[in-house]
Amino acid sequence: DKLGFGYDDVKKINSKIIYCSITGFGSEGPYSKRGGFDLIAQGMSGLMSITGHPDSPPAKVGVPIADLNTGMFAMQGILSAYIHRLKKNEGQYMEVSLLESALAYTMYESSIYFTTGKISTPDGSAHRLTAPYQAFKTKDGYINIGAANQSNWERLLNVLGLENLNKDPEFSDSKSRQVNRKKLEKILEKIFITKSSKEWIKMLIESSIPSGPIYNMKEVWEDEQVKYRKMDVKLDHPKQKNNRNIGVAVKLSKTPGKIKTPAPLYGEHSSKILKELGYSEDEIINLVNSNISGMR
Repeated sequence: DKLGFGYDDVKKINSKIIYCSITGFGSEGPYSKRGGFDLIAQGMSGLMSITGHPDSPPAKVGVPIADLNTGMFAMQGILSAYIHRLKKNEGQYMEVSLLESALAYTMYESSIYFTTGKISTPDGSAHRLTAPYQAFKTKDGYINIGAANQSNWERLLNVLGLENLNKDPEFSDSKSRQVNRKKLEKILEKIFITKSSKEWIKMLIESSIPSGPIYNMKEVWEDEQVKYRKMDVKLDHPKQKNNRNIGVAVKLSKTPGKIKTPAPLYGEHSSKILKELGYSEDEIINLVNSNISGMR
């Protein structure tokens, strides 16, 4: 707005423009003038109050989830506005904020508060509404178990040799298992600690029980499924051969995405872009000499 490129200015030139604004708290309201950061949004949205383990200090989500969500919501909004423009031949202004994008991900916790008044707290890896659905310690590490529904639960009992629990009223259905989760955890932990993660995962997968290891980043990129799905893309970079990049997560059958070029060096494409915009060689040199345009 200060530079004369606000929506009201731009739409005078092109009324069909789709204009997306990203802010910390929204363009209106008592916090509209505040600057925003991912960490601040995570704290104010409640995400930090439900992340980590019980009785631990506040913890943020391991990735900048408010920043990332805001970008994703912006993309969804832009595409929605574009579909509207195709139908109605008109553009529109849209905005997303870090706070609202983070808040939108508190589905369980907000719903619980709305309906019961209960304030959710950190549960570690456990699920708020069902059990067992969490990480368990093994002989040499941890694994995740997703035995949330009744059929998975019954198959898990067969693998662990705990068929008697299915008749126990404390664990006979999803609700009772959630209510008695702490007691259930202790029973299961005593068994999981007796074998390695690899041994358990093999047994669980063979019995069609959703489960998996908890990888560090080295292990992630060594996993056969990650490799098969072409998520590790190698490209030659001006400063590094076989530069590794995260591949495209959305697999389109007709118009598949592809990582074609590595991240550019600072100013690597400045001259090319300026030429495409109609600048002469002398004008480009003047911009560079004036520190207006970085270039290599």
